[in-house]
Amino acid sequence: MKTWKLYSVSVPGFGREIIHALSKQDALREARNCEAFGSMTLTRFRQIATAYMLREPLEDDGYDYIRQQYGLDVRVSRRCWIQDQKSSSYGKSGTILYAGRSTSHVRVALDGSDTPLNFHPLDVSLVPPESRSQAA
Repeated sequence: MKTWKLYSVSVPGFGREIIHALSKQDALREARNCEAFGSMTLTRFRQIATAYMLREPLEDDGYDYIRQQYGLDVRVSRRCWIQDQKSSSYGKSGTILYAGRSTSHVRVALDGSDTPLNFHPLDVSLVPPESRSQAA
């Protein structure tokens, strides 16, 4: 299983962003995807950005809204399953990542994927499918 790490990426004049990524390079690539850096090359962005891996977990994981509004106890590094039958990810499992820019969606690294995806809270289950069918 791949190890996702938290990185802090800062750019003078733009502040800091916390990003869950597989590597420092991936964190820089994702931070550059911000609209403010649209035409900037990754090489140029790396010259002005500072990135380092965080050693301590963050107090605020960005999921308070989801916990309060949906009653879903979303936590970073917790396992989850996609339950939206219309999604191409239906039935797949993954690991919840730091919320990042979108605190109204659950950010998930599906097993075997290098690209995290955002899912609506109602499309995510914290209970494995086999346990759900036994409870019904």
